[in-house]
Amino acid sequence: MRKEMTVLLPTPAELRRALARYADAAIDDERHSTPEKARTREDHAYTLCVMTGTTNIFEAMRAADAIVESTATDLPTVTSSVGALSPAQKQDDVTEAA
Repeated sequence: MRKEMTVLLPTPAELRRALARYADAAIDDERHSTPEKARTREDHAYTLCVMTGTTNIFEAMRAADAIVESTATDLPTVTSSVGALSPAQKQDDVTEAA
C-alpha cells in the first residue's frame, strides 16, 4: 500500500527571503570566513534545500528561481519614468480601468 504525501510549497516571497539570506551569508563567508560564518551559510543552504525539496544548494537555487520566475509573469509591468504621464493622463487611465 502506497501512502500519499502532502507537500507544502513555499510562497515566492518566502523563497526570495531565503535566497537573500543565503546570498548574504555566502558573501559574508567569502569575505572573511570563520567557522561561525561557514555554519550560517550551511544553515541557509539547508533551509533552501528543505523548502525546495532538493539535496544541494545548486539544485535549490535553480528550483527557487524557477518558482519565483513562474510567478513573476503574473506581476504588472513596471515602466520607466521617461515620458511620464501628466496628472490628467493618469486620471484618464484610472477612469478607464474602473
